[in-house]
Amino acid sequence: MNSSTTKTTTKATATTQTGVNVIAKGSVAVIGGVSAIIGIWAVSCLISAAYVAGPIGLIKGWFTAVAGL
Repeated sequence: MNSSTTKTTTKATATTQTGVNVIAKGSVAVIGGVSAIIGIWAVSCLISAAYVAGPIGLIKGWFTAVAGL
């Protein structure tokens, strides 16, 4: 019987993929942090407006802004 053997060589690209994963995770963390800061700022502005104008004044102001009056 005639038997043949095939040699297969595989290169690992773990270092390149690891670098990309680190950058991707860092980007996600930065974007998440910025959106958290924006959300906290928006909630604090809403609370401040409700404190100054009161809840009824806030609703009235919203309808005035939407209607364009």
